[in-house]
Amino acid sequence: MVKNLKAWAVCILSLCSSFAFSQQESNEDILKFKSEQTNRNSREKTTVFTGNVSLSSEAFSFENAEKVIVDETTNEVKIYKPRNFKVIHVNGLTRTGGNKEQDVIVYHTKTKVLSM
Repeated sequence: MVKNLKAWAVCILSLCSSFAFSQQESNEDILKFKSEQTNRNSREKTTVFTGNVSLSSEAFSFENAEKVIVDETTNEVKIYKPRNFKVIHVNGLTRTGGNKEQDVIVYHTKTKVLSM
């Protein structure tokens, strides 16, 4: 009887410990950038990628953009003139009706909404 109780206790403890110490899935989208030049301003918390910027993430991807500005204070990614832009999965799309010559796409990282 004691052996059965010990066996059950070991099984329960091993199951509980695997659930307690397992890694939680993150809701944040990981953005992977490639560019020719990167400038980081730690005071303003912005990063500017220039020269054939490419990005891949779970939400969208593109290639050969002129410039991308990542603003950590407003949680925005501004994308200037991207090519081969592909939307994979976002929570919403909004149309700003802005200037076609500027061709800027804004991605809000917290709400996962694209503004075109």
